[in-house]
Amino acid sequence: MIKTKLRTELVSLVETTYGEAILTMQRGKEEKELVIAECGLSEVVYESSVDYYLDNLGWSQEQFDDYWENGGEDKEIDNYIDGTVEYYDDWSTWEEINW
Repeated sequence: MIKTKLRTELVSLVETTYGEAILTMQRGKEEKELVIAECGLSEVVYESSVDYYLDNLGWSQEQFDDYWENGGEDKEIDNYIDGTVEYYDDWSTWEEINW
């Protein structure tokens, strides 16, 4: 019997008018939704990114703001979404997502 490794894939990302970011992922034929930010995706990613760049890389707030405003925001959001999908690319973590 040949087993096929299932992959978790991004189906969609929707930000509601209430600021929720809802990520829809698919694994095999099963689709699940995950609310990944209840106060706005950009704000959540900003907070984690600014901490990393200032604390770990020693950037100034001005350096980070320049990075964020010149394409960094989109890059960091993409990395955050990719990391979330990758995290759920495993059967045990996939099962953690509630309907």
